[in-house]
Amino acid sequence: MTMRLLAVTTALFAVTLSAQEYKYLTSVATFRVPPGKQHAFIEHGKAFVPVLDKLMDAGSVIGYGIDVDWLHVPDVNNIAFWLEAPNYEAIQKAEDAIDDFEKANPALMGDLMGMTDMDKHHDYIIRTRQGNHHAVPAGAQPVEDEDFVKVKPGRMQDFMAMFDKYDKPVYEKLVADGTIYSYEIDTEAVHTGEPGATWTIVAMPDLGTKDKVDKAFDEAEKAIPEVERGMLEKLYLDMVVPNSHRDDLATSVVFRLK
Repeated sequence: MTMRLLAVTTALFAVTLSAQEYKYLTSVATFRVPPGKQHAFIEHGKAFVPVLDKLMDAGSVIGYGIDVDWLHVPDVNNIAFWLEAPNYEAIQKAEDAIDDFEKANPALMGDLMGMTDMDKHHDYIIRTRQGNHHAVPAGAQPVEDEDFVKVKPGRMQDFMAMFDKYDKPVYEKLVADGTIYSYEIDTEAVHTGEPGATWTIVAMPDLGTKDKVDKAFDEAEKAIPEVERGMLEKLYLDMVVPNSHRDDLATSVVFRLK
């Protein structure tokens, strides 16, 4: 994704409470797996699917998946297991069920641990501040387009207001017309790093959809007067930590979302 149209005007400082509420939480476990072991690691990881399906049926889990990075970046974890839940209580129930499964399957867990460097393992709990989705076909393996930036201290409220004003309407239309499966903007709920980490994640049917998403944002940007566009870019850059922006692409080899 590009920077999009994140920006702020004077009127946006009157942020509504709803813009600061979160929709759900996501527990993410990331791993660094050598290329020759990725397929086996994923196949072993699929053993957790029946447990997660049962949690979804019980309402403790909203969605789950296994993501594999498209772009190979040195010293970066490349496989993520994730589950979405409505609150911390639901995450606890999910973790208890997963722990019970792991204890009952020591051979499976031994194989998994042997395929990854556990010293590089990193867990996150993130909150989705804005997002929407429509039904995803059974068996789909979406491409996830991820944009990361770090927001400066004290500027998250403004940043979210900008997203609501400029980006959200474009994403909502892309979801409504079926171009993308989902979008969400996330921040850490439990800070395992410096505060301000912010992810915008779009789940798409395939990589070619990225062209359509970029075109939609280009058209929306062109509709803004040139003078205003320059002002918005300056204000955006004032809100984010310099050089913190990163992009990533991943394939969700396992994906289910209510």
